[in-house]
Amino acid sequence: MTSLFRRRRSEDPKPTPEPAPSGVDCSVPGCRNGDALTCEYRDRRGRMCQAAFCVHHGSVIEGVPYCRRHASTVRAIGPLASDPNGRPDINDRTPSLVNWISRELDAHIRTQLEATAREGESVIADDTVHLSRDTNRNLRWERSWRLVENTGLVLKISINVSEENDALVRINVGSEMVADGIPPWIARRRMGEDVDVAIDVAQRQLFYQYLQESVARAVAEFRGSSNRPHGH
Repeated sequence: MTSLFRRRRSEDPKPTPEPAPSGVDCSVPGCRNGDALTCEYRDRRGRMCQAAFCVHHGSVIEGVPYCRRHASTVRAIGPLASDPNGRPDINDRTPSLVNWISRELDAHIRTQLEATAREGESVIADDTVHLSRDTNRNLRWERSWRLVENTGLVLKISINVSEENDALVRINVGSEMVADGIPPWIARRRMGEDVDVAIDVAQRQLFYQYLQESVARAVAEFRGSSNRPHGH
């Protein structure tokens, strides 16, 4: 019995050794962690991100390590991230900004469209941000919501930011641009200003309220000006 016990003990799997520290310093200012990974984001021009991040300042998405900025980009563009020619430039924050604003307004926009939908109409929405062109053929990143019927599009609402002005958020309802503005946190960053948390929260709420009210007013005006009978 003793020999059998010893044999079983010897066959037990050996514990997996802890991975060796990378020896790379985290790029986040003030972070002293020396066990960082290098961001593996590569843009459509083939340029690689040079940032390194520790476990507290980055993300691993489907096994690929990214710094916070590019993790946000990859999440924003979704399947487009798997296309080497579809990835934004390495310093382009535009898709992340569009996605951030879209998440904040998603429930409000859906509610507005669902409330105005007539019989036979339904709401469909983008899950991710994609490239499109404005009426002047300029590139922009956008995310949209659409009210549709069996014959096609009834109304489209989009949140978009152009590549030539990567801080200005625009909202289009149908063919009309109904609201635009630079988010207060970006305006403060450009001016090098810091505010306390309460002021930041208040400014964000006012900004989102302005966008929500603009959308609600435009949807109401669209439906009010529509001469189509109910059930069409």
